[in-house]
Amino acid sequence: MKTSLQFFKDMGVCDGAYAFLEAWFTANGLETYDYLAGYALLESLPEFHAAAADGGPGHDTVAGWLQWAHDLRTRPEAIMYFGDHIEEPLFRTHDGHLHESLAAAQDHRRRVFAELRRDHAAARVINGVRLGDAGAETWEVVVPARDDLTRYDAFVWHDSTTGLNHRTESYAEAIAFDAEQAEVLKRIDAAEAAAGIMRKITDESGAFGVWVEVG
Repeated sequence: MKTSLQFFKDMGVCDGAYAFLEAWFTANGLETYDYLAGYALLESLPEFHAAAADGGPGHDTVAGWLQWAHDLRTRPEAIMYFGDHIEEPLFRTHDGHLHESLAAAQDHRRRVFAELRRDHAAARVINGVRLGDAGAETWEVVVPARDDLTRYDAFVWHDSTTGLNHRTESYAEAIAFDAEQAEVLKRIDAAEAAAGIMRKITDESGAFGVWVEVG
C-alpha cells in the first residue's frame, strides 16, 4: 500500500503528525512511500518519537501515533485511495457465506429470504371452522382482511411456540394473530433490505484486505 502527503491529509492525520511527515517527505525528495516500510521507519526514528511527544493531547504518544497508522490497513478508503487495489472474486453475504461471484451471492440472499417468506406464509395460515351435525367440522382457510369471520364457529392455526394447533372461538383473536404475522413479514422485508453483500478488496500487493459493501 502506498502513501503520500495528500493521502495522510485525506485520511485525517493530525496537524502535528502531518508537519512531521511533510518535513520527512520533503527532506527525502519523496512523493509516495511504501506503507509497511514507512510504518517500520516511524518506530525507529528518534525524531519521530520527539515529534509525537510534542503532538498535543490525543497525539502525544508514540503508541497512539502508531495505532492510528496501524489502523490505516483496515480502512477501505486507504486501500482504495490510489485506485490500484485488487477486487477479489470473493463475496460475503449477511449470513457469513462466501461466494465466488456477485450473482451467486445475490441468488443466495434471494433464496434465503424466499424460504423465510415461505415459512412465514405457512405459519400464518388460519383455518375457519364451521360446526355441523353430530360434531362434524368443516375447515376453510380464511384471510381476515378479506373474509367475514363472523360466519365461523372457531378458528385454528399452528402455534410455532408449542408445536401444537391453537384453537379459539374468538375471531378478534384470529385477527390479532394475523396482524402479528403481518409484522413478522415486515421484519423479514426489513432484514432483506439491510442484508448487504460485501466484496473482499486488497491493496495492490495483496498484503492487506478488507470487506466493502457492493449491494
